[in-house]
Amino acid sequence: MVSTNNTANGTKPNYAPGAHPFDPLTQDEIRASVAAVHAFIKKGGYVGEPAVPLFNTISLRESPKADVLRWMGLFSDKEISAIAVTKAAPLMRQADLHIICNQSKRGFEAIVDLPSNLPAGDDVAVVPQAVVSSWIMLDVDIQPSLQTEELLWAEEICRKDAKVKAACDAVGIKQEDVYVDGWCIAYDERFPGRRLQQCFCFTRLRPGDNLYAHPCDFIPIIDSNTGEVITIDYPHGNPGPGEPQPPSSAEDHAKVPPRERFAPPALAANYLPEQIVMDEPNFTVRDTLKPLHVIQPEGVSYKLTGRMMEWQNFKFHIGFTYREGLVLSGITYNDGAKGERPLFYRISVAEMVVPYAKTTYPHHRKQAFDTGEYGIGALSNSLALGCDCLGSITYLDADFITRAGGIQHIKSAICIHEEDAGILHKHTDFRDNKAHVARNRKLVVSSICTVANYEYGFYFNFYLDGSIELEVKATGIVNAYPLREGELPDPNHEVEVAPRIAAQHHQHLFSMRVDPMIDGLRNRLVTVDSVPDDAEVGSAQNYYGNGYHSVKTPFTRSDQFSDWDASKARAWVIENPHKQHFATKGNIGYKIICKDMPPMFAKPGSLAWNRAPWARHHTFVTRYQEEEIFPSELHINQHPGHKDFGLQTWVDRADDVSDTDCVVWNMFGNSHICRAEDWPIMPVEILRYHLKPANFFDRNPGLDVPSTADAKSRYATEAFTEGTPAGSNGTATNGVNGNGSCCARA
Repeated sequence: MVSTNNTANGTKPNYAPGAHPFDPLTQDEIRASVAAVHAFIKKGGYVGEPAVPLFNTISLRESPKADVLRWMGLFSDKEISAIAVTKAAPLMRQADLHIICNQSKRGFEAIVDLPSNLPAGDDVAVVPQAVVSSWIMLDVDIQPSLQTEELLWAEEICRKDAKVKAACDAVGIKQEDVYVDGWCIAYDERFPGRRLQQCFCFTRLRPGDNLYAHPCDFIPIIDSNTGEVITIDYPHGNPGPGEPQPPSSAEDHAKVPPRERFAPPALAANYLPEQIVMDEPNFTVRDTLKPLHVIQPEGVSYKLTGRMMEWQNFKFHIGFTYREGLVLSGITYNDGAKGERPLFYRISVAEMVVPYAKTTYPHHRKQAFDTGEYGIGALSNSLALGCDCLGSITYLDADFITRAGGIQHIKSAICIHEEDAGILHKHTDFRDNKAHVARNRKLVVSSICTVANYEYGFYFNFYLDGSIELEVKATGIVNAYPLREGELPDPNHEVEVAPRIAAQHHQHLFSMRVDPMIDGLRNRLVTVDSVPDDAEVGSAQNYYGNGYHSVKTPFTRSDQFSDWDASKARAWVIENPHKQHFATKGNIGYKIICKDMPPMFAKPGSLAWNRAPWARHHTFVTRYQEEEIFPSELHINQHPGHKDFGLQTWVDRADDVSDTDCVVWNMFGNSHICRAEDWPIMPVEILRYHLKPANFFDRNPGLDVPSTADAKSRYATEAFTEGTPAGSNGTATNGVNGNGSCCARA
């Protein structure tokens, strides 16, 4: 039989060599989970009757935090017991599955207990089978997320439906030339209890043409259980002078005749060079860019064992889920004589929403929760060497589930590489012109996903100064809706980025979930503001008026919140109140810095406000609870939300968070008023979120980074022959002196 190790003493459970409790499910584990569900259904005796189960999602069910902490071996049992009163238990491998049944039109949650993977060579007489340990039928109005195959099915449905054919015929396009982006519906009061998609339709001028340049004026609504087009919505146009306002609700919409139909805009707007040249014969691809290579002749500076990364004193695990995409956990820093210091238990982008600004029906339904409604990980790209990342690359694959229970394999879903990051620190002593400069470098762990028309790149960057940064890069194609000939755009809510192409204002808002363990398991969050001194100019306390100081406001209860304030240079610090810096005498910590923090513009009571409680303010703190991972709750698809929903209910407990195992929630993002330059493909928009040491280290942790000159760097005016300047022997001559410092001035 398979034995199970007790983890109370920090020993590793029976995983394969190098495995981690947060390793994503393997293909074998996915297959075992599917088999367990089929066996469970065949056996009967459960709630609900899925005649033909369709596997919607699968993910690792993470073991309890206290048990994983014991496994990590970073903390004593006494420290762990102070934050978790549960008894030590063996680590288990479990799978979380969401299942739907088109016949019963119900959703199900299942937990499957998986057998442990034994190291090679163990003598195993009997390997236990995976078994379903929990089975729940969801309420009739709860819909699990839309699965990738389901989104693709929307196009097939629309290409066969008679109502869609009539809509196409009316404006002179062929039904077989209709292309469909299936979107979740925020909420549609007309069809309660049905599993819905709203279908944004486009056409092409020719194969390979940019279909988003030719949006159609109709939006089919389909039932994803039955494959039926329930109805077609025909949004009204923008009113001209003296015309009545378009309908703003489903009830009003039903009373008003649809506007006169019109064909999609026919002006080509391509981004593929081979397509552009068909419309612009004189178009040529730019040929003035010389090759730029990233070369690491001695290989990379990181070590990846399984999914455990070690790089320049950092150590962490790289996880990946269908929903969040990248999940980094167990982040520590080796601080020399102080040993391995814990930083963060788990970091991820836990939710996001893209609310659009157009107020008239049915545009109000455009509010994509791309994480909760589809799954950022499940939509991740297979990245290409030399295109998405440059240099010496390590890739990790991802495995999810198909509706039939097979494997959805995404090759190279995660990219790992190093980049030069400019100057780490520099000083020139002007007295003797001696310059010392050390270059910074970053380790980048990234993934890119495509959500219909849009792309999001998520880049976790680790730096030599001990800081961690998340970059989110937004690109792709803006969502477009057509204007009829002569129709003006709605000046309040959209921009006509090209003739008859309206791009509506929208926001991209993200929920950053940070579970800290800053040198210990009991932390707190402090808001830090810089403000002018109160004393007046001319006073004894502030005679010249130049005084300013910082004000710290600790979070003491979870029902507090804090919004970003540029006028106060606001930041937040996660502190360990039990450890003080030897010099500053203040608490050690890590600072949160983010300047990309707009407010959510949707008003209280709106669908977006109700569904995204985490976006109502920029910063919340809650007390850690095992199941509280997704701030818009587990099932957000077609959920109308309400004022006491998701994160708001956790906040409203008013827990003491002044000195505890806490979780920090930050909302960041951008507000996109589209430009003509965003069409037909959008240049990357970059958002940045930083975690920087704040009196955590005794001094600059990068002092040991050598000051070296790059031997491959050359003067731009030098002629190259096989990579070596003419007349050079290949030796670097850019000013390295005997002590290894770079001299910037002669």
